[in-house]
Amino acid sequence: MKKMTASATLLFISLLHKADDVKQPYTIQRGEEIIVIINMPKFSASEPISNSFVYIDGEYVPFPYVVSVTNLSVFINGRLARNYERMVHTHEFYQRQSAMGRRVSMIMPETVGKLVDDSAERFVESLQRGVVDHIIGGSPRIGSALGNGDGGALALIDQARKAVKGDEKAKQELTKAMGLENSLSRVPPDWIEKLANNTKLETRATAIIEAKRERERQERERREQQNR
Repeated sequence: MKKMTASATLLFISLLHKADDVKQPYTIQRGEEIIVIINMPKFSASEPISNSFVYIDGEYVPFPYVVSVTNLSVFINGRLARNYERMVHTHEFYQRQSAMGRRVSMIMPETVGKLVDDSAERFVESLQRGVVDHIIGGSPRIGSALGNGDGGALALIDQARKAVKGDEKAKQELTKAMGLENSLSRVPPDWIEKLANNTKLETRATAIIEAKRERERQERERREQQNR
């Protein structure tokens, strides 16, 4: 445990220094087009987080997780999680779900810094809350099917184990749940076996569920005492 904590601290410090080194405005050049980024992100790096389980391009990334920002990209443990540089170059529209509903913003040089900061903060909040987060191609896919502490992770493991035994339907459902329908060429061929044999993921997912049930039990007892 001490060794893991020390490693996480060193990772946190190195990512923090790395992020500090790139907080200067810079230009993006594509052919003859030059885009000057003035409002750079302010996010540097998070503290280590151990509540969640992250897969990037089909590969399990061991916790603890440190979210960091370099230039216009968000990283988790040094692995690319979200790339805004290519988006600001093409002025893409960016959709996100908020408390007020789905919001659409155009990614511009003047606004991209805040979008990167917001994206990093959302990753931190999500990982602290406890999820199974599958990220591919720099785009996060988070949802109840992938688990928000509600057994989603165990369901994925169960499907993977069925798929390993030759259940084609389970393999198709797992591929869809992980958002890999159009991206199988970019993930390791043994990604199903890795998920099926990931006992660490299974143990932590079970712990999250048991903790949730214990909180619910305590809340029921509290309400019963209030009603007496």
